Amino acid sequence: MRQGVVVFSAALPFTSFKSKVSLLVTSMVLIAAVGVCGISLLIAESQIQRMIARQEISALSGAAAYLDNDVRARQGVLRSIAEEAQTRNLSVRDVQALLESHPGLRDEFSNVVAFDVRGDYVANLKNRRDKMLNVSTRPYFQEVLRSRDSVISAPFRSQLSGRPVVSVAQPLHDARGNIYAVLVGGLDLLRPAFAAQVEALRTREQGYLFIVANDGTVVHHPQKELILTRPSGDEMPALAAPLAGPEGWRADILDGKEPALVAWKRLRHVDWTVAVSYPLRDAFAPMASVWFNALGAAGLFTAMAGIFGWGLVKVLLEPLDELQRVVESIDAGATDISAFNVDHADEFGLLSRALYRLSSSRKQASDDLHRLATTDVLTGTHNRRMFDQFLPAALARARRSGESVAVAFLDIDRFKSINDTHGHAVGDAVLVEFSARLQGAVRCTDTVARLAGDEFVVVFEQVRGTGEAHQLGDKILAAMQAPFVVGGSTLRVTASIGIAITGVPTNAEAIMQSADYALYGVKAAGRNGYAVNVVGAEKLASVRGLDEHPPRAATPPGVAHA
Repeated sequence: MRQGVVVFSAALPFTSFKSKVSLLVTSMVLIAAVGVCGISLLIAESQIQRMIARQEISALSGAAAYLDNDVRARQGVLRSIAEEAQTRNLSVRDVQALLESHPGLRDEFSNVVAFDVRGDYVANLKNRRDKMLNVSTRPYFQEVLRSRDSVISAPFRSQLSGRPVVSVAQPLHDARGNIYAVLVGGLDLLRPAFAAQVEALRTREQGYLFIVANDGTVVHHPQKELILTRPSGDEMPALAAPLAGPEGWRADILDGKEPALVAWKRLRHVDWTVAVSYPLRDAFAPMASVWFNALGAAGLFTAMAGIFGWGLVKVLLEPLDELQRVVESIDAGATDISAFNVDHADEFGLLSRALYRLSSSRKQASDDLHRLATTDVLTGTHNRRMFDQFLPAALARARRSGESVAVAFLDIDRFKSINDTHGHAVGDAVLVEFSARLQGAVRCTDTVARLAGDEFVVVFEQVRGTGEAHQLGDKILAAMQAPFVVGGSTLRVTASIGIAITGVPTNAEAIMQSADYALYGVKAAGRNGYAVNVVGAEKLASVRGLDEHPPRAATPPGVAHA
């Protein structure tokens, strides 16, 4: 930030001896004006220091949030792969193929390696023939086994590459929830892309950004030899200062041999602190300019110099004051981040647009994480997590509006036989085609989700009685009539559909149980059909669309079916 000060200067006239008294008086006024100006500038300098420090902390808050979201997004990538592995019921022998089926991992991590529960190497995305090793003693590996959840490691030197890395570790669970392997994605701290990403967060050309772990280990620094070291506070006070608290700033630190402003902000989800160090001569350069020009003006305008200097400082501070007002307004909830997207050409406009871009990137990362967490990896429909959130909300809306809600519970008939006969690749293709046809058969206002395996569910809102439920069932059956052409095979794929409808207030458990009971009825009657059940009814309203086998008695609730 560079700020200019306009100064009007002129020589103090020297008059004859008769005017010496006037000169003396003028000199006294000049001394008073300089004193007033100096005191005013001292006060202003203190305010500017605090303002610039708060500005740097605000910028670092955005940088910390960006780094947080970036690491968590990589966690989400590994978590989605773990969910895929559990959905497909993969084993440790399938991990290498699973990694190679996701080439995008090479863009997210320097490498992804897998280890079994004993810590032995079992798969490597980058090099299958890489040296064997055991990581059972690594703290992050032990923490994954203990917590059964994703873990971000402390910085360490990789045994495979010999480079400083941070690892994102994600457990793989089998169908019974037991851990059989651990995926480890490495983030190379010396990778040019990582360094460029961090340096892009700087808001000034002067100074530098650095990152330290909460135990004092250097994660990122322009001096690469410092990475993974723990310099003491006596050796490098600039690196030790951020360990004092979650956020703050100091202007009394020597960085090398030069006084520096050091500001820092701790990340929320990773045990890192991102900090910035600026030479004081650059950080507070605007104040030095104000001192020089204001004192020069005081030489001519005497008493006006103090007023002029104070007014000038106020003008110079206006962009920063405006930025502070916007930040406080956003923090109070009176406006949103779009207030930063302004067209001003001053420092406020430049910094505001930078914050707006950073916040937009943060929102995009958050949206991507939400999509990964609520979308089925194979079919692109909603997953069980999203369905568990949506169904209670739909029932609540129905209670308020007095309208009916229907839930269809679907199974692909004899899907296990398709997998066993044609292979899992064909089975996956059938699931994708089935999902596409199902979404095309329902209304645009209906919600389709895949619960697990070949189980799908549809939530129908604003349903006008059982008659419309029958129409919806007929449309789904009709959508599945055409043969499925997948993997070079032509298959006849049918579905059994249990539809539950309620026009009275109920809960998610009751309507799902009613839909499941209707599905039992269809399967007991021969599959390839649908049944409509009214929540709370003692028997099914009807079973239709059967063509595989002659009808037989419905299986009572609680009895297993194929």
